[in-house]
Amino acid sequence: MLKKVSKESINQAYARIKGHIVNTPLISVNSINDKFNSKVFFKLESEQKTGSFKIRGALNKLLQLTSADKKKGVIAYSSGNHAQAVSYGCKLLGINSMIVMPKDAPKIKILKTKKNGADVIFYDRLTQSREKIAEDLANKTGRVLVKPFDDQDIISGQGTIGLEIYNELRRKEIEPDVLLCCCSGGGLIAGISTYLKNYFSKLSIYSVEPQYYDDMKRSLERGRLVSINPTHNTLCDALTCKTPGKLTFEINKKKLSGGFVVNDSEVKKAIRLLSKELNIISEPGGAASVASFLKNYKNFQEKVVIIIVSGGNIDSTLFKKIINNNE
Repeated sequence: MLKKVSKESINQAYARIKGHIVNTPLISVNSINDKFNSKVFFKLESEQKTGSFKIRGALNKLLQLTSADKKKGVIAYSSGNHAQAVSYGCKLLGINSMIVMPKDAPKIKILKTKKNGADVIFYDRLTQSREKIAEDLANKTGRVLVKPFDDQDIISGQGTIGLEIYNELRRKEIEPDVLLCCCSGGGLIAGISTYLKNYFSKLSIYSVEPQYYDDMKRSLERGRLVSINPTHNTLCDALTCKTPGKLTFEINKKKLSGGFVVNDSEVKKAIRLLSKELNIISEPGGAASVASFLKNYKNFQEKVVIIIVSGGNIDSTLFKKIINNNE
């Protein structure tokens, strides 16, 4: 029987993983609220274990593997954050892991993945298919393939962020108007929207993607899956998906109000704001949703806005350059 992503599946995921993750802060800063005439809440998944939200979905998947599956080992493909999450989870549970990563992934993500004991296989993101490499290796070795987004267990795990946001807003008796969330394959926003739309039916939810990689926005606008073939790079290495997931798109086309696109310059501005106002280190992909708020803030005045800061895994040299306005 095919699993369905639902409020119930997300509640079950949370019960499964809550002992292994951080209930990350949902914070609001008066200086930002006053400046932009909005009530803004930042959900800081940059403070999560492994430095991003990805640990939620990875653990929800890994904790359900059979003993036989665990003995076979796991393989995953990732630009870095899913790699760290899967390798960390495998280390925690005593499972051998193999990760397919782009050769130009940030060094910090490669080093942390290797530190977790994973065997790393490199590929060229512009000329090779990471999915095909991983699927071929899974077929050859018998390893379990743990996909980064197009999997019901992964989506439900990421949806636990929505559960935490709901619990916090309910405690404060606040009803949100807008949610901004970065988007690659769409698993994070699909999970969060599935949960929150149960309680806040009027909530407007928008995907945020980097310039040249707006496959979800284009797909939402056309009502069908759209693939892109980008010839440009982006600082947002975590958001470089070329086609939305089939499962995630089926959810997102029903739950989302639309999509925004941000460029590298706008993302750098967001990283600087997070550092100055919140003392938070964010990676480019993690700050994309903040960049979309800064770019479109006039649309959100006098509204309650939830912004997902999805990760903080950035090379220290790049972070320093951005903060010093040299990059």
